[in-house]
Amino acid sequence: MSEISREAESFVCRWLEERGWNVDARNFRTRRSEIDIVARKEDVLSFIEVKFASDSSATVALDKIDSEKQARIVHAASAYLCKASPSNQIRFDVAIVRGSSENFRMDTYLEDAFRPDLM
Repeated sequence: MSEISREAESFVCRWLEERGWNVDARNFRTRRSEIDIVARKEDVLSFIEVKFASDSSATVALDKIDSEKQARIVHAASAYLCKASPSNQIRFDVAIVRGSSENFRMDTYLEDAFRPDLM
């Protein structure tokens, strides 16, 4: 993982905490998958994929979260849930961060960005 990606994840953690979320885990890994951030707020447990794009990038970061990537995230979420206490609501969110390490900003935060039951 690049340094800028790591910094973007830290930015998202702070952003979430400012909004009342508790970050339970970062970079939760299994043999074939990873979840960038696992956060909890009230009865919601969210598995969050973070994508960074510089201001000069024309690429839409959301395009990089295809069905194969979603399946890997869901696989890691299943492994995490085997080790953690369940929540009433589980969702998969995507945070798209733009800018630079000196000036990150949340470009888009998509709640319920995808659902495993629709894959």
